[in-house]
This record gives sequence, C-alpha cells and structure tokens, in this order.
Amino acid sequence: MEGSMRVLHLADLHLLLRGPRSGECRRILDWIAEHAADERPDAIIISGDVFDRLSTPDDREYLADWLGLIAGDASMVFAIRGNHDHLIDQRLFNRFYHNVRIVTEPEVTAGGGVVFAFLPWPDLGRVAASMGPSASIADRRDGTRAALIDILRGFRADPGLQPGMPSLLVSHLQVLGASVDSGQPVASGNEIGFPADELLECGAAGAALGHIHLRQQMRSRDGRPVWYAGAPFRTTFGEATGGKGGLLWEWKGDRWRVEPWDVPARRMLLVEADLEFDTPEDGGGASLVYLNAELDERGEAPTDVADAEVRLRAHFAPEHRETAMGLAEQHRREMLRSGAFSVVVDPQPLMVQRTRCAEISSARTTGEKVAAWARTAGLEVPAGAVEKLVALETEVGP
Repeated sequence: MEGSMRVLHLADLHLLLRGPRSGECRRILDWIAEHAADERPDAIIISGDVFDRLSTPDDREYLADWLGLIAGDASMVFAIRGNHDHLIDQRLFNRFYHNVRIVTEPEVTAGGGVVFAFLPWPDLGRVAASMGPSASIADRRDGTRAALIDILRGFRADPGLQPGMPSLLVSHLQVLGASVDSGQPVASGNEIGFPADELLECGAAGAALGHIHLRQQMRSRDGRPVWYAGAPFRTTFGEATGGKGGLLWEWKGDRWRVEPWDVPARRMLLVEADLEFDTPEDGGGASLVYLNAELDERGEAPTDVADAEVRLRAHFAPEHRETAMGLAEQHRREMLRSGAFSVVVDPQPLMVQRTRCAEISSARTTGEKVAAWARTAGLEVPAGAVEKLVALETEVGP
C-alpha cells in the first residue's frame, strides 16, 4: 500500500562476539543487515537485550558498524534497554549516527511516520533504593509494577497515542500467558508480569515486545496486536525448536498488519541417550539408546542432523563411563559424517546415593555396630574382632 508505514521489529540480539555462539551471532546479524537493506523500512525497532552481557570493545565496534548498516540513509533505528543491557554500553551509541537512538528511559518519540511509546527494562536498583532497605522483594516488585502502570497510563496524554493513529508501544517486559520454545508457560517467579490489555492502556495501536525468545502473538480483547519478535538466533539448547527471525509491522490505514519473517538460524538439537546392555541372548553388548521420541532406532546415531549443532547427553552408571564415552565418540563421528555442524558429548553419570543402614546407625556400642553390619552384609564376625576394636577405641580415646 503506497504511503503505508513499515516497521522492522527485532529483539533479544544478545550480541556476544566471544564464546561458542559467536560465529552464529555474527552470521545471523550480518544476514539481518542485508535483509534490512532489501526491505528499506521506515523505522527499525529493537525491543531490548542488544548485548548479552557487559560489552567488550569488539562488541561495541561491531554494533556501531551494524547499526549504521541497518539504518542506511533512510530508516530510523530505535533500540531500548533490556535486562541484559548495561546503561554505560548503550549510551555510547547515540553519538554515532543521526538516525540511531538508544532509549534508556520511558519516553514518547516519533520516527518514520510512527509514534513510539518506549518502556525499557526498569531500573530495579533505583526502585529498591527509593523504597528503603526494609522493603521485601515482594514490596519492590509490587512497587515497580505500580510505577510502570502509572507510566503506561501517562503515555495516553500524548496526542499521537490515540485510536486510529500509527503508534506502537515498544517494551522489554513479561506478558502473562507467554510461552518459551518448549511450549511451557513462562514462570513468573519474582519477575513482573502484565496482561496484554494492561500494556495497551497506554493507548498505542499495538505492542512490539522483547524478553521472551519465542516469537508469538499475545491476545488482547480489542484485537490490537501484541507480539514478541523472539530472538533472531538460538542462544541455548532450550530454544531448539521454532522459527527464528523478526516481524514486519505495516500500517493499513487504521490498524497494524504483522508478518513474521525468518532468518537462516542453525538448528540446535539436544539428544538424550541411556547406556543399556543387551541380554546374553542378544549378544551381551552395550549400546546408547536415544530417549528422544523421534530417534527410535536402537543403538543407531540420528541421521537427521544436517547443519545442526548437536549436544549428545549420555547417561550412564559411573562404573561404565569408559564404555559409554567410547560409544558416544562413535556416535559423534557418525553424526558429523551425516552433516552435523558440530557435536558435543555431554557425559551425565548417574548419581549414586548411599544411605547408612538404620540398624547400624541405631546401635550404641562398637560391638553392636559390628554385629549389625555383619548381619546386613551376611558375614560372620571373626572371633576376638569386637574386643580388639573396643581396645583400640579405648586407646585412641574420645
């Protein structure tokens, strides 16, 4: 539609150029820069967690160049603070480009023909300090939540945040009912959660969120879209399923139309296997038996691993470590021959719990303890053994 506003929505980049996921991080972010150049949106928003942790000089140099690439000559880029971001990192980047803004405090700003209400991750330390040392964790959580609700309601005073206007709430928060990649609902714990409709009390025509790594739409009563963009690449094996990428928001006269788009994120495959021994009738050998439902070939390494990062988690009794690790190494090589990008063996020796015999524990004298041990073990106490132990005990003293 000619004249419509188009917003490219990203979240949870978790930029980290050092570590086991650094190559994938750089590969996907480079792909996104090319995608943004092809799309040429009016604005690009990043809903928090630009960095994975306190940045290094290499991280900051890469991000500065990358922001320039995705902004180009026309697009306005806005990024907000997430719970992984440090203020000292983000404030540096407002000095690089005229069309790049890093937002660390709540505000309403227009860009690319859209009015944005920004609600970054709250400064929990500031809230805690304002409530005093006697405030409980629950008090601080409730106080922070009340303050954020006041901010959201205060946004409604802005004339751009009115029905029928192209506007977006951009935030890094937890919406009640959101799910992680495994399909499980997000546990609230001590984190602050909001119903989707409560976020939209700000008056925006939609909410573009970060913080949950699974791309998903949340439900609002009046149909205004509330979306998590999700992370653009997998950061842990807990995110092994689901598409990765971002969202394209396009204004259609009086509402937003939202279209997901995917990046070529590499699969992460977690496979669980038990070491099992065959019966003598079956040859008496050992094999790794996979517990994943889709990997039901007994003793065979999975072959559907093309270009995947695989973690082979092998479970075994401690006394069978050598056998298990030998088999795991065979399977690792087979999966690499089947096209896996990488395979890491994660040994999981089973915990052996030993408890003291109740009869021995309740016995009072050395003689009684030895007699109880002998009965439990099915042995006979040699003649004179108890007397010798008592004599030694007396000699050593208490």
